[in-house]
Amino acid sequence: MFNDSKTIFITHPYYAVNNPDNNLRIYHKAKNSNKWTFIQCTTKEEYRQKIKQYIIGFFDYSRNEEKSYVSIFDYLHNNENGMFQYFLGSKKSKETMYTNQMKREQMAILKDGSFLLDKDVPKLQKRWSNYIENSNIQLSVLSFYREYIDRNINAKDLQKKIAVDVMPKFLKYCGYDNPKKSLEWVVALHTDNENNYHYHISWVEKNPCYKSKNGNLSYRRKLKITGEERNFLKRQAVLTIERQKVYTPALKKLEKNLDDLKKYFNPNDCNFTLKNIHNVEIEEKIVKLGYLLNQIRGTDRKYIKYNSLPRNELGIEIRNITKEIKREIFKDPKIKQIQNKIMETVRDINGILIDIDKRNNINVIEFKNELENKMLNQKLERNDSYILNAIVNHALYNHSYRKKKLEKSDFKLEDIIQEISYDSYTENYKNSKKNSLLKIRSNILKNVFKGNTTKYEIIKTLNRLVYEQDKIAQEFYKMLEEKEYEK
Repeated sequence: MFNDSKTIFITHPYYAVNNPDNNLRIYHKAKNSNKWTFIQCTTKEEYRQKIKQYIIGFFDYSRNEEKSYVSIFDYLHNNENGMFQYFLGSKKSKETMYTNQMKREQMAILKDGSFLLDKDVPKLQKRWSNYIENSNIQLSVLSFYREYIDRNINAKDLQKKIAVDVMPKFLKYCGYDNPKKSLEWVVALHTDNENNYHYHISWVEKNPCYKSKNGNLSYRRKLKITGEERNFLKRQAVLTIERQKVYTPALKKLEKNLDDLKKYFNPNDCNFTLKNIHNVEIEEKIVKLGYLLNQIRGTDRKYIKYNSLPRNELGIEIRNITKEIKREIFKDPKIKQIQNKIMETVRDINGILIDIDKRNNINVIEFKNELENKMLNQKLERNDSYILNAIVNHALYNHSYRKKKLEKSDFKLEDIIQEISYDSYTENYKNSKKNSLLKIRSNILKNVFKGNTTKYEIIKTLNRLVYEQDKIAQEFYKMLEEKEYEK
């Protein structure tokens, strides 16, 4: 695959002012140095002032944040401090900006995909200044080799995809509820490094939206991003880069295979297998399943969902019979072949994800096999539910159809023959279980030509009954005539 696709994701977070775990330290790294130092504040008030100055960008001399800037004009010309100004390139020289084609107001993207403009920065600063009272501010850098990005995707396109598509997934994975509504984030692209593209990312909670262990929403208290969360973002970022070339074709292949399988369980498709079953034992189970389903169906329900079946004894029996029918149907060579294709494609997709982990030095590989992949499992489970629902509702329809037919007052002799033939055929099938189905059919045809069919026997019996009735009538009329003569 790609040997130069290593993704680096580092975080540099800051405690909320009112976070109970706040140690009142503000960490920072000196320019051209890998060593971290920190400012140790002694009071919460001191921490509040310095963190807002360092991160948000307010001046030291003003205690009133709203009066920190006389006007937007003064702000733009006098202040180059703070996170947002760094994102917009204030600390970079004009030569650097020009050489690397970095244009102010085209460097930082908001969560809706729009660029952060200078006129909007003061409003953003004011909001984040309020948010940091109770929400941690996360600063992070996502770094890629330039050559890897340039060969696979436009760097600006990737920036927008990270801001609009990847970040909501990542924040939801971290435990935030409804990220698009409850958080704000900024993604800025810096291209001035000779070997790497740096995507600077920062996010903050607008309101309590982090799911605690008891299920309640609160502000996130822990500061650092976990290893699993970091790996998730790296995977999503690489998948975004390689999606068109590698990942999307594999997913399309899987979807096609799943659709091919569904055709065998779609009543409107000519391949609908439940309509063309030749195994009498499966048909018996379908009849039994339909009868049991009718016991739990309400009068206002035309369909039944497999996953909504009751958890009582009857529901368990229905589930077991449905799964038995599915197992028998999947012995069909055509269906078995498609199922094998599905699992082969699933393994290929899983291999792509494992390869991403290995290339990014992720020690704990999340997907050891395809059955541990949550995304793939969800696809397979949805497909399985479709098939189980198809079996259940076919059985229910089959039962209703038979019931309506038997309730007719003008049912024909063929209707009775069909039911008796079915029972007879089932019995013959059980007795001749080791014989081939073709041989059984051949014997039935022979019996037809010999005149020994069930239909022949029934007609002969009915003729006998008619004959006996005629004789009884004759005797009755003869007796009446004798009585009349005696008078």
